[in-house]
Formats: sequence, structure tokens, C-alpha cells
Amino acid sequence: MFKKILVPTDGSEQANKALKVACEMAIAIDGQLNILSVFKHHSFIEGSLSMLPRQINDKAHNLEDALGEYSKELVAEAKELAISFGVKKENVKGFVRIGPTTKEILEFVKDKDIEIVIIGKQGKGDLSGYLLGGVSHKVAGLSDIPVLVV
Repeated sequence: MFKKILVPTDGSEQANKALKVACEMAIAIDGQLNILSVFKHHSFIEGSLSMLPRQINDKAHNLEDALGEYSKELVAEAKELAISFGVKKENVKGFVRIGPTTKEILEFVKDKDIEIVIIGKQGKGDLSGYLLGGVSHKVAGLSDIPVLVV
């Protein structure tokens, strides 16, 4: 059975659904739940700082700082949610990476010996008309381990 689970998050509704499924699995197997948020350099235009939560926007000195803070908050919130769902605190780990999302997820899988990825079918950046979002589709297609798309 899987002992090391990865759930990437971007704070979207689908990512939170994937988190819930990942938590259920982690509880059932007493496994390690790894929560990952990835952001890209300059993935938004500078004016998009206003789209981030005000408390983050106020802390940020530049776009990269703002995105980094936002990613850290997403991970912290997801960790709290996982613990509230019943995952043991010591089994929940959070990570933030910088770079192309799919590439960073797949590298994280190798770096941490992840055994299954549980990912939302569409994130915040995906077009709603597609069955699978770009990242979930690429991760599922390129991963060497099982990927559960929620």
C-alpha cells in the first residue's frame, strides 16, 4: 500500500477535493501526506498583485515575494485542514517549489520517493471547458507512479 502521498495545491476547489481524498487515504494507511504548492517566476503580470489576498499583498516587496507568500499560506491552510480531517500532525508535511508546475511536481515525486499523487482535475489556471486541466493531464501522463485525478 502507498505510504507516501503527494497532493499538489493551488487553493482551488478541485485541489481541496483532492486534499480530502488524500487525507482519507493517509488516515486509512497511517501514511505521510505531502502537500506541495508550486509557483512560477513572473507567472502573473505585476498588476495581478491586487488579485492576491491583501495581507499577502501588503507584505510583498515584489511579485516573486507575493507569490511565495501566497504559496506558503496555501500550504499552511492545507496542512491545518488535513489535521482537522484527522491526519496525524507528524504525518503532514508542507513544501513550496518555484518553477514550471508539472516539472516541479514530477521532480518532487522522485526527490521524496512519493508513491501516489492525488491531484485535482482542474486548478485555478485551467479553462473550465476542458475535462482535465493542463497540469493534472501532464502529471498523469508523465508520472512513473499512480496518479489519482479527483
